[in-house]
Amino acid sequence: SAYENGGDIFVTKVASGGGGSNSGLVMVFSQRTFRPEAILLDEGLLTEVRTAAVGALAARLFAPLELRQIGLIGGGVQAKFQLQMLAAVTPCRRVKAWARTLGKVESLAKELAAEGWQIEVVASAEQACSEAGLILTTTPSREPLVQASWVQGRPVLITAIGADSVGKQELDPALVAAADLVVVDSREQCVERGELQHAVKAGLKSAASAVELGEWLADDKRRTGARPRLVVFDSTGVAVQDVKIAQL
Repeated sequence: SAYENGGDIFVTKVASGGGGSNSGLVMVFSQRTFRPEAILLDEGLLTEVRTAAVGALAARLFAPLELRQIGLIGGGVQAKFQLQMLAAVTPCRRVKAWARTLGKVESLAKELAAEGWQIEVVASAEQACSEAGLILTTTPSREPLVQASWVQGRPVLITAIGADSVGKQELDPALVAAADLVVVDSREQCVERGELQHAVKAGLKSAASAVELGEWLADDKRRTGARPRLVVFDSTGVAVQDVKIAQL
């Protein structure tokens, strides 16, 4: 459940899952009267959209200005939404994609070709990351898939979506430690269940060194300064996103 101070509504989300898919519903209530305002039987769609939207925001803020190639790890529903949302913030449409089940990224490549995406399915995660200025990870992995040595010598934003519970992991902790900037949606939450959990546990990064996305947006000097070369955006999903998308 979540609300925004001074807002009109609060929401309760039931993310029931089932069969490996994202499902559930969002219930909307008035903050003033506690009256039920709506039941949104979205079957997880709103969660997919708001998660991809914050990925696009991160790309707008932190990706290289001259983005020529995107690396995609994962071929599920969130991978598709991440690319579709990116279309609003970058003209780049070249993607190298890999997933443990290559058939998923092959299907994704065919589906998004009609929207102008040029997705090359590659044989390894390393190939997907090579030369990419933006790397998206959207898997339920519980072991590192992206290594620090793969992203040296060039500006890169890594948007890590998959780690959203204890034990999940897509990035090498050494990669998180090597980042010039680690941005999190919630510092407390990412230390507990995001990529940051592993780097902190290994003693490679402190929680205090991570910057919350809201803090960055509120700091004009940071926002208008030079972009760091290696940025990790650790996205675990925060409940206020559910409030804002329910309002829409």
